[in-house]
Amino acid sequence: MVASSFLVSVLACLISFGVFLHYVNTSNTALEEDMTTLREFFEDGLPVVTSSSSSHQHQQIELLTKDLIVSPIVNTNSTSNSHSNGKCITSNNNTDETFRTSTNYKNSTTLPQWMKEYFDWHRKTMRGMNVCNFRRHKFIILRCSNADKKCGGLADRLKTLPFIIAAAAYSNRIFLIRWERPTKLEEFLIPNEINWSMPYWFYEETNSFHSDSAFIPAAKKIIEVIKIQKRTIVIETLIQDFYGGSRYYEKLDCELDDNKEFDHEEEKKLNDKHGWSSYELIFRDLFNTLFLPSPPVAKIIKEKMKSSNLIPGEYSASQYRAFYAIEDRKHKRNEVEIISKTRNAINCASRLFQGSPVFFASDSHKSVIYARKYAEEFNRHIVVFDNEKEALHLDKKVQWKSGNVSDFYPTFVDLLIMAEAKCMSHGVGGFGRFANMLSVDPRCVISHDSTRQNRISYCKWYNKGDIVDNE
Repeated sequence: MVASSFLVSVLACLISFGVFLHYVNTSNTALEEDMTTLREFFEDGLPVVTSSSSSHQHQQIELLTKDLIVSPIVNTNSTSNSHSNGKCITSNNNTDETFRTSTNYKNSTTLPQWMKEYFDWHRKTMRGMNVCNFRRHKFIILRCSNADKKCGGLADRLKTLPFIIAAAAYSNRIFLIRWERPTKLEEFLIPNEINWSMPYWFYEETNSFHSDSAFIPAAKKIIEVIKIQKRTIVIETLIQDFYGGSRYYEKLDCELDDNKEFDHEEEKKLNDKHGWSSYELIFRDLFNTLFLPSPPVAKIIKEKMKSSNLIPGEYSASQYRAFYAIEDRKHKRNEVEIISKTRNAINCASRLFQGSPVFFASDSHKSVIYARKYAEEFNRHIVVFDNEKEALHLDKKVQWKSGNVSDFYPTFVDLLIMAEAKCMSHGVGGFGRFANMLSVDPRCVISHDSTRQNRISYCKWYNKGDIVDNE
């Protein structure tokens, strides 16, 4: 009787194993297609996830399509640890080796040497950090929490990255990003070569720091803390600065680089804009080191670029922010003004890179519709995406009715497609300026709109038939 039961159990196990093998074999094709999509995304040098092992592909796809979208990377260490009955349990976990194998930042000709060395240190430190030993380290966290009154849009939240990285390198702190509003950043951008994602256990564990943690929303104050109040273990920050703290980045950059000397006369002349040229120099490589589009965003970009025949570096981009500072009062922007500024924005981009396609993006649906009609009327190659809903501002809760994170995909899709343009025509707000800073040549840019009454240098072109003339 016992022998019979044993044979039945063995037979059941064999059948289950056979079903499992069949599942693996039949799912390989789909997995390979997903990996191909990520490999092919922007093949002009942007880092992508690659692996020669099919088992690694399974791990990567699962990470990218499940864990990273549901929650941040749990713990990409060579040994992952968790609490159980007050003790740490160690288990093998090689996700760091399979998920971030490339170190393209080492080959960058724009990133400073100290930043490359910091990235090396960050990768090594994150591999060794876990829930049992994290108190040995210090942290600086770029955040947008539900408790913050204002986080700003995408540019406001991320353009301060060079300064935050410099502050982290100067004080030997682990750099992390924590978004709660409208949702986790990992829904749209995932870690690429540097794992900046908050471990799931970090939220609860760091509550015990109390007096050893601080929220510091000013770049100048952060410098004071990392130089004087060195005992602060966790620094959280959200800096609202038009130039992203570039002035203070320049100070730290000179201290971290023995071959650079801070130019006090230049600082007096440029004030807060001092260091902005350094931002424009390094931001593209820095952004691509930190971020990779999440799988759904990457898929949309690939499809849009292919269907519109947009080739990186062979088109210009034009961005018109119609509802700057009036997202909740859109009725104040009349149709005549929207049409006039749409046409002007497109023509300015055309003059920068004559004869090339123009990718046009706007937060106004009327503007997008007019751009399409304008292209048809004058037989011009203007690329617009017919989104039924107007682009949402990341920090305007009242606009977000559905609760679907996919409503924010167009914001990231527009940004990353504009970033691959050769030249840029942007309007008011920071979104277009941020996209230009991510481009190959940030110098090929012109402003077509301005809120500053005393500014007379912005572009103003009017179309007369098929010819664009200066006013």
